[in-house]
Amino acid sequence: MVINRKTLGTTCLMIATFLNPLGFDILVYRLMLLTKDYWTTMYVLYIFAFLSFISSFVFFKLKKQKWGNILLTIALFLNPFGYDLVVYGINSLTKDYWLTMSIMYAMAMSFFGLFMYFYNINPVEAFKYHSLNTRHKIKEKIKRKR
Repeated sequence: MVINRKTLGTTCLMIATFLNPLGFDILVYRLMLLTKDYWTTMYVLYIFAFLSFISSFVFFKLKKQKWGNILLTIALFLNPFGYDLVVYGINSLTKDYWLTMSIMYAMAMSFFGLFMYFYNINPVEAFKYHSLNTRHKIKEKIKRKR
């Protein structure tokens, strides 16, 4: 296996995606308010993730791709596999859930930054390109409707 910029960039993207708590942090916080325990919250999430995985499999077998994809997405979002241990470890050190989430966001952003560096992506140029491209597509749609 050759380690090059693309390999390192892809690895950084995977780590950043794993560490990014976007939305999951609030869900865990709300569930912890209900369960009063971190690990009970994680067990609830594992159960719902498992049920969503099984349901997605059933829907894919029934050729209902849309529902299968939706349930698979929900399962992947709810599955705390590994993430729960990282959060628990950091939270044990900080004793503050929101400080832990801030650290998780900072680590995710660092790895996203490394991904962009290794892939030579300029975030300003990428945003500008996608904004103009989206604007162009919207204009074309409006023209076609007239």
